[in-house]
Amino acid sequence: MNGIVVVGLFDAVDPAAAAARALRALPLPEGDVTTLSPMPLPDGAVCRDPRGIGFPRFTLVGWFVGALAGLSLALGTYLLYPLITGGKAIISVPPTLIITYEVAMLGALAGTVIAGFREMGLCRFRTRLIHDPRIQEGKILLCARVSGDEQAGRAIDAMKSAGGFDVRSEEGEL
Repeated sequence: MNGIVVVGLFDAVDPAAAAARALRALPLPEGDVTTLSPMPLPDGAVCRDPRGIGFPRFTLVGWFVGALAGLSLALGTYLLYPLITGGKAIISVPPTLIITYEVAMLGALAGTVIAGFREMGLCRFRTRLIHDPRIQEGKILLCARVSGDEQAGRAIDAMKSAGGFDVRSEEGEL
């Protein structure tokens, strides 16, 4: 669902940081204020991102799913095509471990790729993401998710007083 996002462009880091401090004083939660910048900004220079990183969980889940799939593939193959030796079916452990390990690594890789797409926001299809082409010219875009027109007006005033230009509210998602 798209919400109201107030965006403003800044020429330097210091005015953007002052605007972010003013937005937090409104009060807006830290997770609702973010920046888009052509260069990497140190964490906390303008705003902090309180969200955790999902890579370890997705990779671990992918590894476990792959390990179960590899184990079932190896054991299913032995059950479908039994190797009869001395009147008994033989299930060989070393090849089973190798197949389980290889498919587990494939699952971990797939989980990491999925986590990368999710973290970069590439899994969202129906939402309009906030972007301004002037970011490539060296400008810093400060975005704040607000609720209601009154809060949007206060956020616009805070950004303009801190030195922001082309401050506006848009429908979209951070």
